[in-house]
Amino acid sequence: MATTEPDVEALPRGGFRCCLCHVNTANRPSLDAHLAGKKHRRLEELRAARRAQGLRSVFVSGFPRGVDPAQLSEYFQAFGPVASIVMDKDKGVFAIVEMGDVGARDAVLSQPQHALSGHRLRVRPRQQKEFQAPAPRSSKGAPPDDQQLTRELAEAPDVEAQMVQLVGLRELSEAERQLRGLVVTLLQEVFTEFFPGCVVRPFGSSTNGFDVHGCDLDLFLDLGDLEGPQDPKTPASPGLDSALASPLDLQALASSPASPVGPQAPASPPDSETPTSSLAPPTPDSALASPQSLPPVSPIQEEVGERDVGKAWELGALKGEPGEGEAMLELVGSVLRGCVPGVHSVRTVPSARRPVVKFCHRPSGLHGDVSLGNRLALYNSRFLNLCCALDRRVRPLVYTLRCWAQGRGLTGSGPLLSNYALTLLVIYFLQTRDPPVLPSLTKLTQMAGKEDRVEVDGWDCSFPQEASRLEPSSNTEPLAALLAQFFSCVSTWELRSLLLSLREGQPLPVAEGLPPGLWGSLRLGPLNLQDPFDLSHNVAANVTGRVAGRLQNCCRESANYCRSLQFQRRSPRGRDWGLLPLLQPSFASSLLSVTPIPLPPAPFTQLCAAITRVLEEALGCQVEQDGKRRRPEGEGGGEECPQGGPSKRLRLEREEGQKEEQRAAEGHHGEAGAEEKGQPATGDPGRHVVERERKQLEDPGTEEVAAALGEKETGPGTTQTWLCTLRHRVWLGRRRVRRQLQQQARGEMSWLQAEARVTQELIAQENRRQREESELLRLPQPLLIFTASTSPTSQFLTLTQLRDPQNLFSDLHHFLRGFLPRTVRGILECEKGD
Repeated sequence: MATTEPDVEALPRGGFRCCLCHVNTANRPSLDAHLAGKKHRRLEELRAARRAQGLRSVFVSGFPRGVDPAQLSEYFQAFGPVASIVMDKDKGVFAIVEMGDVGARDAVLSQPQHALSGHRLRVRPRQQKEFQAPAPRSSKGAPPDDQQLTRELAEAPDVEAQMVQLVGLRELSEAERQLRGLVVTLLQEVFTEFFPGCVVRPFGSSTNGFDVHGCDLDLFLDLGDLEGPQDPKTPASPGLDSALASPLDLQALASSPASPVGPQAPASPPDSETPTSSLAPPTPDSALASPQSLPPVSPIQEEVGERDVGKAWELGALKGEPGEGEAMLELVGSVLRGCVPGVHSVRTVPSARRPVVKFCHRPSGLHGDVSLGNRLALYNSRFLNLCCALDRRVRPLVYTLRCWAQGRGLTGSGPLLSNYALTLLVIYFLQTRDPPVLPSLTKLTQMAGKEDRVEVDGWDCSFPQEASRLEPSSNTEPLAALLAQFFSCVSTWELRSLLLSLREGQPLPVAEGLPPGLWGSLRLGPLNLQDPFDLSHNVAANVTGRVAGRLQNCCRESANYCRSLQFQRRSPRGRDWGLLPLLQPSFASSLLSVTPIPLPPAPFTQLCAAITRVLEEALGCQVEQDGKRRRPEGEGGGEECPQGGPSKRLRLEREEGQKEEQRAAEGHHGEAGAEEKGQPATGDPGRHVVERERKQLEDPGTEEVAAALGEKETGPGTTQTWLCTLRHRVWLGRRRVRRQLQQQARGEMSWLQAEARVTQELIAQENRRQREESELLRLPQPLLIFTASTSPTSQFLTLTQLRDPQNLFSDLHHFLRGFLPRTVRGILECEKGD
């Protein structure tokens, strides 16, 4: 069994957890794959090595401050070989001495006293601590923690303020921008020594207006004409090398006074392709590195002259020879590895769609990519930056949807959406509003002036560079409405049969494939989102059908939430509201819970009646439908109204009986308790019971319940919604109870009668257990409060949880996916037979 593994524990609701890697798996095959994976094996080896080191080590103190580790090594070598000595670097008052083997360590501990230079040493076994997996390294930023994010957003006055606040919490600070500018300047100075006339141009998240804490630093090394004038500017002092070769303090950087600015570098010519960004600010001469401070020239450059390198690269690019491109990547990697202070973990990735050299700058903690043939990415970044400048709503909307998608596991590597693809999806949505928030790229190209005309790799990249030259949008929809409309629209788009074109600002049909030769090798898939410039590139080609379906399911769930008052206004009860529920993480196991339940084909009225019977009779739910309370059959018998529910007179009688039961259970909390809750203690007693139970049912908030029932947004005949309260785990043990009842009845019960009897028996068993434990006869508290909804145009039933204190909704949803369609189908067939 997997549970015999020392690092594995079984989860209460199925699945397993690896305590070493802190990973949950759904089943045994997934667990076996994880245990055989590299991550688990690497941590096992690391833990074993740490334990072995602990068994060979002793803790030593009592020596004078500043003692040389060589003295300790020389002393302990008398007992056996010494593997290593780790000194306390902060105070220098203790050391951990690792002996070569356990025998040498035992020899050290067997001697009662130790002395070094007249000082008595205190030697004891090293304390064995529980192994902790090392935390993954991340770029040094200042992202807010969950508590800070929740606190800041909860205090905002409305949803729009929350979205704007989210941008301020996640975007780069001014200190981080300055730090990136220093790194770019450092790389510019180093690469200029090897490739005179080159320009290091940042692009991507750092410049496109959607930067976040810890985002990568994407750089394009523009080699240009390497045979041009080779007279690079010689800076006056090597201040930048020494500044970036040591760890940097962002707070000190932000608070330090500005240096006196000397003569600035000459401005870029009008036709320069350098993006206007704060990443490469004019830098004073005193901040730049001198050529004399650089390491020696790399052996590769000694073999290949600067002019020859330029020719080789140009010829390789023209002829498409991969060997020349890989040689240039290796040359760039060698320069980064051997000549840039503080750079480590350099590796080339020639097999990527756009070959890059990856690196990490240790003092700043920044991870970066250097690409050579990705000039088109500069214009992608400028286009996104222009969209941000055209309308102030773009950035808050994109930031919000990125956080939402990340929490639901929709963005990332592999078959998931990239952040770039999600951003383009949001921009396409804004282009399709009526009136549009953003213009299509075709309209922008028509507005471009002569100075804006440019073609890169055969693609037209012409658009105005200044947003001030364009008319603002006449669309005045608020941010909250745009967010809700995004969820609603994406959930209904026919993704597979349409090509979402940002250049045209509208979908293009591709149901029968693309015409021959159109856009080259554009690859179609479950989600087709065309790059705005490289029209042969589907930026979502890696997305699988399952991920595209999850995207629409999550959008459908979020669109339902955005129709509730919990989203639209601040909760007076201090509950999470607005963006907070949308930004809460939703793991893969809970993503299944937003999948609609398929329903059998039937007339809508008959289908709703069958669903109502399943919820009330087969599951024992308290159901409120279209504002009217309905009670399950299991709570009392008697005549029924024509709609299938108890009559008003019988409901009032039951409510009177429930009042007596509650008084007996509550004792002296009768009228006094009612007064404490703000309820009158006199008047119609039956009405008081109804009001008290309704308030208890609507504990999640009357606003949410009203919205869930569709009392404002929808009316009768559109979307049918049931508000359901479930007090018992009626999905546990059904097979066993059903088998026992079928044996007793010997086939004399119908399908629905059998399911209702099973539910009643399960409720009775649970009530008996509760009475034995508490010795009180009381109405159990609700386990779950949820809504179920469907419409005449949909063949699905969507469940939405409102209250789930014990996290049982996913179990119920899993049970209903098989049980509800089968039971509804059985009811419809019985009615057809009658």
